[in-house]
Order: sequence, then C-alpha cells, then structure tokens
Amino acid sequence: MTFGTPWWVPPLLFFVAALVQASFLPSLGFVAVRPDFVVQSVIIWAVLRGVREALLWAFAGGLVLDLFSGGPFGTATLALLIVAFFASVGELRLLSSNVILPVLAVFWGSVLYSAIFLFLLATHEYNVAWLGTFREVVVPTALVNTALAPATYWLLARLERRTRRTVPVEW
Repeated sequence: MTFGTPWWVPPLLFFVAALVQASFLPSLGFVAVRPDFVVQSVIIWAVLRGVREALLWAFAGGLVLDLFSGGPFGTATLALLIVAFFASVGELRLLSSNVILPVLAVFWGSVLYSAIFLFLLATHEYNVAWLGTFREVVVPTALVNTALAPATYWLLARLERRTRRTVPVEW
C-alpha cells in the first residue's frame, strides 16, 4: 500500500517554483518565454504517482500561480487541474520509471495548459491573439519545459522514492 507525500511538500515546492517563475526569472530578462516549473512538476508528478496526488498538487500549484498572476483568479488552477487529469497515465505505471514518458507528457501538457489558459482568458473577454501567441509563446515555452523536464524528473523521482511508504503484507 502506498501513502501520499507529507502535506507540506506540495505547497512549499509550488510556492518556491511559482516565486522563481513569477519574480526571479522576469528580473533576469526572461519575459515572453520562460519555464513553467509548476506545470512541469504537476505533469511529472501525475506520471509518477497518478491522478489522486496529481490533482492535489495541481490544485495547490494552481492556487499559487493564481496568486502571482494578474489574470482572473482560478484560471491557472482550472487549466492545471485539467492537464493533471490528462497527464495521469502514470496511474497505469506504464514506463513511469523511464524519463521518455514524462518528457513527452511535459511537452504536450505544456501546450494543453497554455491552450486551456488562453481559452479561459478569451472567455473572460481578454483579447487573445491565438496564432501569434502559439507561435511566439506557447510552442517555445513547451520546448523550454521539455528541455528542462529531465532535470525536473530526476528531482521529483528522488522525492517520490523518498516519500513512498509501503506497508509490508503479513500473512
């Protein structure tokens, strides 16, 4: 039987990741294209641990992203919850120990997250230039996320192994 991570790990991880993503990277000059550490973490955790924990991580991470964002509150949370649900093929434990599945999931999950986020902004009557945004922001951001995914996977796989607790089966 496997138990979840300690309750304080996801909020702390997402607060630090969102803080770096929202304040530190823009101060270095990364404005249009920068890695989405929270999106990467949620997608990789969904592959490693499955839908139950991924949805909790997505909710916590989405709330932190919404706190640092200038958009409508709940937009990042809803987009991240949907992406976590679709990325949770790790529930099947197919290739969850292989880095290829999480890397591919990060690319397509990043594209899906951005598309849902833009759609939600458009429903709030924000002016969204779809083609230009996809060409100049969404695809380059997905490529940056994909390039950083092996390092994120390595860190989260270590965290997953350390926090995985098993109960021995007694006969």
